[in-house]
Amino acid sequence: MKKALVVEGNEGIRRLLIEVLAEEGYSVDAVTNGLEALERIQKCIPSVVLLDSELPDMGGIEVLTKISNSYPNLPVVLLAYIDETDVKISQKSGLVKYCIIKPFSLTDLIELLNSFDI
Repeated sequence: MKKALVVEGNEGIRRLLIEVLAEEGYSVDAVTNGLEALERIQKCIPSVVLLDSELPDMGGIEVLTKISNSYPNLPVVLLAYIDETDVKISQKSGLVKYCIIKPFSLTDLIELLNSFDI
């Protein structure tokens, strides 16, 4: 079964993502901060991570860097606002491979997830 880890500080967005991913056939785990995300990934590597760019304990780019260093083949979709400078810089450097801009279309998110070989 496909497994998704949702890392989202906003409760409404987190609940929506859990619901949509479950409808798409994913087993979904969700956390609210970067430290929890890194701990969960160590315990059970998901098929995909949906990562908020603004977390309460550390930046999404910092979490993404740690995930990418340890699990380079794990798809991570960064959920970001269009005006975030660090996200734009990270996209140019190649660190951010997949990014969905908030507010996002669920259709676009599902299409992106379906494009992964998981």
